Amino acid sequence: MKILFFTPTGARTGSEMVLWYMIKHLSGSDIKTAVYSRQAGELFAKHSPADATYLHKFHRGLPYYSVEAVYHKIVGLTPEESYIKRIHNEFKPDLWYFNTMTMPQFAKLARKLNVPYVVHVHELWETYDMVRADSFSEMLTHAKASIGCSSVVAEQLERMGTPNVKLLHSFIDTEKITLKKDPAVLRKELGLPSDAFVWLMSGTMCMRKGYDMIPDILAQLPKNAYIVWLGSKSDYGISYYLEQRVQREGLNFLALGSKGGQDYYDYLNICDGFVLTSREDPFPLVMIESAYLQKPVVGFNSGGISEFVQKGMGEVAPAFDIPKLAQIMQDVMNGQLSINKETLRNRAMEFDIHNQLNHWKQFFATL
Repeated sequence: MKILFFTPTGARTGSEMVLWYMIKHLSGSDIKTAVYSRQAGELFAKHSPADATYLHKFHRGLPYYSVEAVYHKIVGLTPEESYIKRIHNEFKPDLWYFNTMTMPQFAKLARKLNVPYVVHVHELWETYDMVRADSFSEMLTHAKASIGCSSVVAEQLERMGTPNVKLLHSFIDTEKITLKKDPAVLRKELGLPSDAFVWLMSGTMCMRKGYDMIPDILAQLPKNAYIVWLGSKSDYGISYYLEQRVQREGLNFLALGSKGGQDYYDYLNICDGFVLTSREDPFPLVMIESAYLQKPVVGFNSGGISEFVQKGMGEVAPAFDIPKLAQIMQDVMNGQLSINKETLRNRAMEFDIHNQLNHWKQFFATL
C-alpha cells in the first residue's frame, strides 16, 4: 500500500510530531509513504523519514495570487494543485491522508481526481470555526474514514453524523525522550530558587492555550510556586497584559520561548508538575510526555486530559474554574493529593508509538 500524507507546516506541532513518528515507524513495512508539506518546517524539510518528501514551492503574495487566478481559469487547477497532481502521478498512492482538518481544498481535489482519502482530526470547536461550513461538511462526508485523535474528538465527529469515524489516539515516541542535563543545574541557570515548586506549561502562547489565565492562577498559589512556559512567545496584546501583571504584582512567571530538538525534554524535566491551562486541547502530546517523566498532571477539563488522567496521576478541574485548579495545584504541592510515579509512567506508555502502531496498521489494512 502507498499513502501520500498532507501536512500544513512540517514543523514540530503536536499533530505533525504524531505524523513524523508514524511515518518513521512505518519505514521498512509494506506501507510506502510520501509526504507533502505546505511549508518547509524543519521536521519534514530536514529530517523526513518518508520514502518521498515534497515541499510547497510557491511564494504566496499578491503576484502569486494574480498568477494563480489566471492559471486556474485556463487549467482548472491552481499551480499548487497541479503540482500535487504531478506528485500523485509520480508516487501513485492508493490513498491520500490529510493530517489535519485545515486543508479541505485538497479533499476537494481528491474528489475531483477520484482519489480515496482519510482525514485525521486533531482539532475541536475553535478550529471548526476557521473552516467554511460547506468545505467542512464535504471534506468529512466524502472521506473514506475520519480519525479522531481522542474520545472527545471522535464523539464530536459522530454527533455531526460523520460517516466511518475511527478513534486512534495520538502518541509519543518514548525512545526520543532522552535527558542530558541535571534539572537542578538547569533550574539554577534559569534563576529558579532551590525551594521553588515549578509548574510548567508547553505550547505556543495563544488564547486557546489559556496563557492569559496565568496571572490569576499564580495569584492564588503560595509564594514558592512558579509557572514556566515552554513554547513560542506571543507578539500580541495579551502578552503585554501578562508581562505587566507579572511585573506589577511580583508573580513568579518565566517564559522560556521555544526549545528545539533534545533540549526540549531537558527543559520539560525541570518542572515538579505539569499544568495544562488550555481552553481546548484534544490530546496534547506534552501531557503524555510529562507523565512519562513522572510529573503530576493537572489542568482544566479542556478535552483529552479528562480521558488521560487517572487516579494517582493528578486531577482535572472544571473548565475554567481557576480557584479549583489552584487548589488542586496546592494539594499536589503539599502532598495532600497522592501521586504515583509508576502510574504516571505506565499510563504514558499506553500511548507510546510501539504500543499504538499495530492499531494503525490494522486501520490501513481495512481501507
